[in-house]
Parts: sequence; structure tokens; C-alpha cells
Amino acid sequence: MSFKFRLQRILELREQHEQSKARALASARDSADAAHRAKEEIVNLRDHSKQQISATANSGPRVGHLHQLGFVLASLDERVLLAADAAKLADSEVQNAQRMLEEAARDRRVLDRLKGRHAETWHADKALKDRVAMDEIALAQFSRRAGLTAADDAAHSNIPTDGSHS
Repeated sequence: MSFKFRLQRILELREQHEQSKARALASARDSADAAHRAKEEIVNLRDHSKQQISATANSGPRVGHLHQLGFVLASLDERVLLAADAAKLADSEVQNAQRMLEEAARDRRVLDRLKGRHAETWHADKALKDRVAMDEIALAQFSRRAGLTAADDAAHSNIPTDGSHS
């Protein structure tokens, strides 16, 4: 007879849930990384545009050209803000996914510890039953040997075993 944990199916479901949360965390981290990369690309583009404006302003540009570059720069500033918001949102999703993974891992660990305790109890009970069975066997063998020894002693001493004297 082997140990069977009554809540094994629930433990397996908790393990699957934990794995699902780990995948969700990995996906959220990938999304956050992509959002941060997009933000950095926009920041770099904006910085490059600022450098172009500075270079153009020093070369005596036309007013329309500077106005257009200013409009592009304002648009890039707005896109940087939107990208920063998206990165913050992605970071909060990562934190949420991390929290959910920690909760799932905690729930699974609770059942793992319970399973361990049940296994220890089962093994202790099994060992006790084995000891009791071995004690019964030893006692039976002792009783049989004692009976045989008494019968041998009686046969050698010619004393009746029924307690009567002749």
C-alpha cells in the first residue's frame, strides 16, 4: 500500500495555476520591456530632432522650417509622455503579475507542506503497524517455542504434563 494524498488533484491544479501565473509574469515583463524600448526610441528620436533644430537654427533657417521642426518636437514630446504612461502601466502589470505569482506559489507551498505532513504521518503509522505486526509474530514464535520447550522438558523428565503424579 502506498501513500495517497487526498488533495493531490488540488495540489496539481495549484501547480498548474502557479505555472500559468509564471507565464503571465513573463508575458507582462516582455510587454514592459517592449514599452520601455519604445519609449527609449521615441526619446532618442526627440533628442535627435532637438539636435536638428539647434543645427538648423545656427545655419539661418527659414521661419517655416523652424515652425515645422517645433511642431514635430512637440508631437514627439507628447508621444514620449504617452510612451512613459504605457511603460508605467506595463510596470504595474508586471508588479500585479508578480504579486499573483507569489500568491499562487504560497498557495501551492501550503498544500505541499500539508502533503508532507500527511506523508510523515502515514509513514509513522505504517511503521507502527509494521512494528506491531512484527511484535505479534515474535510473540507467537516465542509462545510456540515456549510450548515446545515445555513439551520437550516434560518428555525428558517423564512428568505428566497434565499435572498428575504417578
